[in-house]
Amino acid sequence: MDIIQKTSDFVYRIEKVLSVAILCVMTVSLVAGVVFRYFFHSPLTWSDEVAMFSLVWVTFLGASICIKRDQLAAVSFVMDQFTGRVRQMLLSSGIAVVILFCLFFLYLSLAWIASPSIAFERSDALQIPMIVPYAIVPIGFCTMSIHFIHTFLLGLGHSQKERGGHS
Repeated sequence: MDIIQKTSDFVYRIEKVLSVAILCVMTVSLVAGVVFRYFFHSPLTWSDEVAMFSLVWVTFLGASICIKRDQLAAVSFVMDQFTGRVRQMLLSSGIAVVILFCLFFLYLSLAWIASPSIAFERSDALQIPMIVPYAIVPIGFCTMSIHFIHTFLLGLGHSQKERGGHS
């Protein structure tokens, strides 16, 4: 449990730094694009692409951060009807399903970016390998899996303490 918590905390710290940096890049790119287009009448060919790739990266990082902080949006009116052990079992079951979902999509995304067509594909404006913007998909599902596994284990530890066991 301790190694999962340390891993989750370490990943979370990296995600926060990356998110701030990428949001800054996105903001600068969009502002530069607007300034060059409307004030200098010389649009930048790359600014929209940088902003789009940045938005995708921030979206995956933000989803993972929300998982770590337990700030995901949820419709909880059904779960509010349950208490105690039943509620904990339902929550744990739901988290287990989401972990399997994330791991399945991690597998699919790794297979996707390892495909030969992706290796040679380049972005239109920046001409960077498309594996760079696409890499966030497996990275995101990996970090989400880490945080969900940590949440799942915390829930198991909580339910054991309620029963008088040791975690």
